[in-house]
Amino acid sequence: DVYMWAANVARGPSVKFEIENIHTMAELKMTGNCLAASRPILSFCPNFAKETHWTLMKELLTNIFGIPNQHPKSQPFFDHVFTFSIVDGKIWFRNYQIVEETGSLAEVGPRMALNPIKEI
Repeated sequence: DVYMWAANVARGPSVKFEIENIHTMAELKMTGNCLAASRPILSFCPNFAKETHWTLMKELLTNIFGIPNQHPKSQPFFDHVFTFSIVDGKIWFRNYQIVEETGSLAEVGPRMALNPIKEI
């Protein structure tokens, strides 16, 4: 079993997730190439606003995966999207590359499901 603790040390809340259905980029054999140090767009489904505990998890995931604008080690552009969707009480994570020519999305992996076990 694989677990992940998501926490905001400054403010205190934390969530323990069991990571399920992990599929790496090598397993998926998906083509695509996101540039190193580029910033992702974070996309959350509307269900995150329906209940307080999902809103807390959205805030934690935003703090973990979001890269501040003008960060010295980041690129000033976006070339991929991290999506977070709630399905069957789990958060499904997907990583997509933005295809420059068309603006469409191509999944590049990894993908996984985060099953919240404990909220503190």
